[in-house]
Amino acid sequence: MPLRTTSTPATGQEGWWPLPERLGAWGTRTEFDEQRPESGQWVFWEDRVRLALAGRYTEVAPLHVEVSPTYLCNFACPWCSCRSARGEWSQDGDVFRHPRASPLTVMRRPKLESVIDHLAEHRIEIMWVGGEPTMNPLLYRAAARAGELDLNQCIFTNGSIFRPDQARTLFEAGFVFVRVSLNAVTPEVHHRHHGYDPHLPYVGRVVENVEMLARLRAENISGTTLGISLVVDRGNVGDLLPTAEFLARTCTGTPAGIIDYVLVRPAFPMVGAEIDVDEESVALFRLQTGEGTPFRRVLVDAGIALVMPAASVNEVEAIPEDDQGCLAAGWFGEVTPAGEMLPCSDLYGDPGFLIGNLGREPIDRIWSGQQRATVLEKVRVTHCPSRRCPANGRGHHLNRTFQALERLRQAGQLNTAERWIDDLRRVLPRPEHSFFL
Repeated sequence: MPLRTTSTPATGQEGWWPLPERLGAWGTRTEFDEQRPESGQWVFWEDRVRLALAGRYTEVAPLHVEVSPTYLCNFACPWCSCRSARGEWSQDGDVFRHPRASPLTVMRRPKLESVIDHLAEHRIEIMWVGGEPTMNPLLYRAAARAGELDLNQCIFTNGSIFRPDQARTLFEAGFVFVRVSLNAVTPEVHHRHHGYDPHLPYVGRVVENVEMLARLRAENISGTTLGISLVVDRGNVGDLLPTAEFLARTCTGTPAGIIDYVLVRPAFPMVGAEIDVDEESVALFRLQTGEGTPFRRVLVDAGIALVMPAASVNEVEAIPEDDQGCLAAGWFGEVTPAGEMLPCSDLYGDPGFLIGNLGREPIDRIWSGQQRATVLEKVRVTHCPSRRCPANGRGHHLNRTFQALERLRQAGQLNTAERWIDDLRRVLPRPEHSFFL
């Protein structure tokens, strides 16, 4: 969701505003407004900022981690960034009795509780992901436990599995948001885009669950917001308007519901993904979603905010192949169903990058361990930030940001970075969570 800013310019550069996407740069109010405020949210975590200013990047502890209670999924989306790591499963049933269920693909209660407790020790927030996280029925008890420990949580789901009582549990646990990967509402488009048997009734379930979630949202059970994700390629770009019209009806129907925002972006060539996107399809995406289009008008008229990350549409600055390694290592992470940690959230369970098991040992021991040091050296020598880090990801953004910080350090101008950080803190509201960074 867009952040509000103050109406007073920063004092570090008289009459000029610090640009959230460009460390050490100021501009006019117009230039400031054209940038994504959330890109500068990291400056409010003062302890981590001090480590970055000191060049101690590897000591930064995560703001949040993506926890996968299962790698199994009832969809087989070809565009999924996690496709290469996740198992595929295209029918309902007991996830623990599935032929592919194992300690590597489904997290059991003792490990779930241990992971949550270790995260709570350091106030590390949780993104529930997968696979399809709701396929593990233990998710809801785990979410309630994390809520009791006052951890910020959110979830990304395909919306096809949960019951109303289970969905209510997420709201009662105070989730920051529930986001449904909807992507299409026309049945043949939905099943093709998500790679499941067209005879299965998933699109009907998803539509009903979105409507149910919108009604729960309208009850204001907690501060939980409801978001819808639309990942677009050639196969579903023509279904954008019907999807927007469905969401608008959901907000204005009887009983009325609330959908807070729609995040829409083209499919991105993540490692392991098999997407149908090229320059022509991205141009079509822009044509369908640009200013003044019916798609936008329908959402605006329904009071639904539209979020379209610029880094997912526009070309971004490349990260040079140097010897600095990953300067964003530590800010985010991933936890597999086996409890294994990875140093960022864009490695998708790659077994070559495991840094320790959070189900057995605490964060501080993993962070200071030799296994993590070895993996971070591998990241450095393989130029992972340049060759693998997705350009529209939070890790890529922070790497670009800290590359700029290092250039200022080498030029003896670290005070410029410090002034820019102070100015950003004056003009941006302090974030309540790190999920939109």
